[in-house]
Amino acid sequence: MVETTTAPPLRAGRPAQQPPTVRLSSGGPKRWRWLLLALTLTTAGALGGVIALERLDDRTGVVVADGDLSAGHILTLSDLRVSEMTISSDISFVDAGRMEEIVGQTLTLPVVEGGVVPETGLGSDAEFPEADRALVGATLQPGRFPASLGAGANVSVIVGGGEETEEGAPQAYLALVRTLTPDPGVEGAVNAELLVSSADAARIADAAAAGQISLVQVHPRGGQ
Repeated sequence: MVETTTAPPLRAGRPAQQPPTVRLSSGGPKRWRWLLLALTLTTAGALGGVIALERLDDRTGVVVADGDLSAGHILTLSDLRVSEMTISSDISFVDAGRMEEIVGQTLTLPVVEGGVVPETGLGSDAEFPEADRALVGATLQPGRFPASLGAGANVSVIVGGGEETEEGAPQAYLALVRTLTPDPGVEGAVNAELLVSSADAARIADAAAAGQISLVQVHPRGGQ
């Protein structure tokens, strides 16, 4: 004989037990703030990338000096190179595609190494020197110029020698060394072309012919 067991009936009025409800925490407002912050940073990063690309697209190939170039210098291809940069519309420059076109032209103003070669600073030999400037030639004996002096240097021309000037002391005039080459006739001597003010040209030329000038290299913004 098989015995069976019958579960007791549920009592009236008592609900059946339900499994506990599991609630997933959403994190509330704090979690949404973090999501919003992440979205903002992602958007900002994307916009920053777009702006950076736009700035790269704004760069232009321009011709710059591959070394310090003095006013009056006749440009050669080795004097020039191309640089990619963002350049203002109000700055005069030569486009990279025209670099070979300006070879042989004369600079009417000095350009430092890496500086943009300005379209407005180019001319022919007929346009140099400018109206208020003059070129003076001089042969300088050893000891009358620094041994390291080179073309493009800013100098103070000291005028004075065996006799005193009218003012009773040597006079100084600012100038720029356009060229400097060894004198084949005298060892250690050099021949120099000096770019000077038109007002000083006659005095410097007269003193140079008499061998009464010396050159002192000065800072580009230095005084006499």
